Amino acid sequence: MKHIILKFFTLSFICILILSCYKKSDKVEKQTYTKKLKDTSQLKVKNVVREEDTISIEYLNKSNSYDYETKLSNGYNLEFKYFKKNSNSYIEMCLNLRKDDVIIDTLNIMGYGAPHKNLGYIGADFNEYFAFVNSFGSGNPHEFKLIRKSNGEVIKSGFIVDNFKNPELLLYSKGYDSLMLYDIEKDRDHYIEKISKSKEIDCMVSELNQFLKIKKATKDYVIVEIENRENKKITKKYSR
Repeated sequence: MKHIILKFFTLSFICILILSCYKKSDKVEKQTYTKKLKDTSQLKVKNVVREEDTISIEYLNKSNSYDYETKLSNGYNLEFKYFKKNSNSYIEMCLNLRKDDVIIDTLNIMGYGAPHKNLGYIGADFNEYFAFVNSFGSGNPHEFKLIRKSNGEVIKSGFIVDNFKNPELLLYSKGYDSLMLYDIEKDRDHYIEKISKSKEIDCMVSELNQFLKIKKATKDYVIVEIENRENKKITKKYSR
């Protein structure tokens, strides 16, 4: 009987010892796995930081310079540049209206990754004004502001359609349904027609700049050519 009891205790001790070793091993494995995950996570964070550090203003100036014309008439120009507000800030880009060394106005600021057409570009250049345009992808009309060069004041805004240099005229859409002609030389805005009710215009507002053109202008009238989707062209005459 004593032999049987001794054997029972011996087997029990061995089982407890094995179970204890298993739990300890499992705990060590979990700690090791957790540490590996933590180390891997830290490595990923470090890699992201290193990748971000490779993007510098100098690198962007070389690899992603401004896509558009910057020169305006009468000594004005647009200044494009990348910058940081402080050492901890993200890199941004901006367009400034300048004359010589004087910044007249900051026209727009965006993160460095945005397309330059979103930031803006010169859509038309006149003597005292210019059309500053922002384009946001196909299917969207091209937004513009007609800006006085001398002080950055916005004179008109809407969706740009076409322009004429001599005399100075700007064809545009005021909102999504009013076709307008701004006579810059006479400082006179002409309402042409309601786009949705037009018998000749059958395109979307975003396509107006493809189908409408100022063909001729005199001191008394303006001729606008309209092309429809069947490639038929008509001309309409408007008084100045």
